[in-house]
Amino acid sequence: MEPAKKKAELDEKVKALEEEKACLLAEIEVLKAIPKQEEKISALEADITKLKEEKKTLEETVTPPPCEETAPAEAPTPAEAPAEVPAEAAPVEALAPAEEKPCEPCE
Repeated sequence: MEPAKKKAELDEKVKALEEEKACLLAEIEVLKAIPKQEEKISALEADITKLKEEKKTLEETVTPPPCEETAPAEAPTPAEAPAEVPAEAAPVEALAPAEEKPCEPCE
């Protein structure tokens, strides 16, 4: 085999091995990141659970302010006053409790 041909073959092999090494290093970095992300997810889930429990506890202990503190607005005239609907005539949607909406992310 001539030296030029041998050198070309060796150069190709070196290039292929360097590419494989680069790919393996990239895959290793991705694999190393997975446990860190899983730990972060677990920590965040635990924090959220604690915060939800704290919110629930606080909501249970908070009492609404007495009606006397708010100044009553002028009484609406009969034309402005909303018509009272008997409970049996009210639509089911009006009687259902409001659903809790998820919090929007803080900025």
